[in-house]
Amino acid sequence: MPTKHALRQQMRERLRALDPAFIASASQQIAVHLLRSCMRQHAETECPQAHAFTIALFGGLRNEPDLLPHLLPALNAQGACLALFQIDSSELQPRQIQSLDDLQRGPMNVWEPKPRCPRLDIAALDIILVPGLAFTRDGARLGRGGGYYDRLLANPACRAQRIAIAFDLQIIDHIPVEAHDQRVHQIITESGLITPSVFHE
Repeated sequence: MPTKHALRQQMRERLRALDPAFIASASQQIAVHLLRSCMRQHAETECPQAHAFTIALFGGLRNEPDLLPHLLPALNAQGACLALFQIDSSELQPRQIQSLDDLQRGPMNVWEPKPRCPRLDIAALDIILVPGLAFTRDGARLGRGGGYYDRLLANPACRAQRIAIAFDLQIIDHIPVEAHDQRVHQIITESGLITPSVFHE
């Protein structure tokens, strides 16, 4: 059984081999599936008009789904409150954003909110889009090794729906799971939505 280290190397090689045209096309398909899922989940809440749902996005690394150009205008049009994470010491701090003009490259070369963007409470997040190198169909996640999202999702204040965003090739059969590893509630790829059976009611 491959170790996490070996799996990370393998998945990075798979992602590096992706054609930019495929990334662009698959990212657009993922955005379409995600928007449908977000709108459906918000409509199914007990009081959907009580507040604009808040969704935390991610982006900026090469060879990962590039969703921001597709999602920002579409979610703004739906009245969503948008957030991106700033790396604050060893934690992820959500800040509200309005457009791509609110973003800058952070120390890990991912997109982060500019300092002018207001902070948000983790408890205010309704949906968190979760990146990763690989996922399984039962919701296990292989991160990049920093532990940022595991710490965020383990926070007792975090009640958000966790939606992993990935390409089909990032769905694998097995990932070694440790006690601190956090699972996701749903996975969206270019082929559509995967809901792990462990989270079915």
